[in-house]
Amino acid sequence: MYLTAVDLGSSQIKAVVAELKKDGSLVVLKTIKRNSAGIKKGEIIYPEETVKGLFDVLGEIKHFDKKCLKNIVFGISGTKTRFNISRAAVSIPRPDFEILQEDIDRVIRESMAVNLPAGWQIVHSLPREFIIDDIEVDGMDVIGLSGRKLEANVVLISVFSSIYKNFLKVANLVFGKKGDFDGSLIFSPLAAARSVLSRHQKDLGAVLIDIGLGTTSLTVWQDGRILTARVLPVGSGNITNDLAIGLRCSLTAAEEIKISSGAALAREVSSKDKVTIESGGGKIIEVSRKYICEIIEVRVREIFAMVNEELRNMGRSAKLPAGAIITGGGAKMDGVLDLARQELKLSAQIGLPSSEELETSGPIIGDQIDDIEMAVACGLLLTKVDLLKKGGAIKNASGRLQPLNESWLRKFFRALMASD
Repeated sequence: MYLTAVDLGSSQIKAVVAELKKDGSLVVLKTIKRNSAGIKKGEIIYPEETVKGLFDVLGEIKHFDKKCLKNIVFGISGTKTRFNISRAAVSIPRPDFEILQEDIDRVIRESMAVNLPAGWQIVHSLPREFIIDDIEVDGMDVIGLSGRKLEANVVLISVFSSIYKNFLKVANLVFGKKGDFDGSLIFSPLAAARSVLSRHQKDLGAVLIDIGLGTTSLTVWQDGRILTARVLPVGSGNITNDLAIGLRCSLTAAEEIKISSGAALAREVSSKDKVTIESGGGKIIEVSRKYICEIIEVRVREIFAMVNEELRNMGRSAKLPAGAIITGGGAKMDGVLDLARQELKLSAQIGLPSSEELETSGPIIGDQIDDIEMAVACGLLLTKVDLLKKGGAIKNASGRLQPLNESWLRKFFRALMASD
């Protein structure tokens, strides 16, 4: 079986194609990176622009092997997301009081019967703990246990409806008529955690920080359970904007300067180092590299301060034994880990996609996967495999997206595979 994961980011569309073997191994066959457009803060804002990049990516996958388009999963994110805990309970109706999968499904459905603000829709309902007859169960496997009452604390992740609507607008632009999405959609911060964090880190207590271009997402874990998930409206793109203003240069020049000369800790940079830049008026000037890094440091400190505020609000500031694991393109800059240790008062390390669960078809593909920018795409693949191994069907009650009426993706793929 072939699987494809697509991460729609603010700066790039990243796709990973893999084959799920009969023995359960997952072999990555191809990776694709293309510049994206029309996506801001992780959300599709201008569908007309987004379609172009998405069509190019899916067209390249079709050219590689059109069978790879039959099972596809997209990441969904954005600042308009909510994380809530809902508690529900159901009675076990059988004389022997044995708990079955249908009871778990019922209690999860009950947990979703909450009043959300207008315009919000649940995309994930994830059991966090089960309680049988008022006794909390150690672990998540309750099938076969006995009890008169089953309760569950369930994580509900919801998104604002505009995220869905713009996905559908992309479909309309492709087909010229209304279509509905029924493919797999997975919350990108959860996918990143699936790819990067080990079970040991989740058990001990850790925060995963994914610094993207438009947003910084975080998930906090302890005792193997997710405690919170947030998407903050600031990312490495803000650093580029700061540099463009501070250096009075174009955004393109500022991005190049950030990549080639940037560092998150200005004190580690010599004041004698100079960088030649082209100012907005076309004049070539020399600027102190230390000054450049001072601009960068202010913004990176702000990002970690916002993360720490989230941790402080939940009583976990400086109290996560496995520390901070940092991924995403914004984590590539020198000094990010040292600054994270200072601001968060935690150990810090870079988070790469799991090499244990992802095999590759060759060393070149291996190098492409061994990249913090691929954390979400790889996590989407692994999460999709998890769902397939648990039964395959995509059900809202089991923490996945409820299918709608029609599949625009099926039509899209049919059109792609029928084309020359």
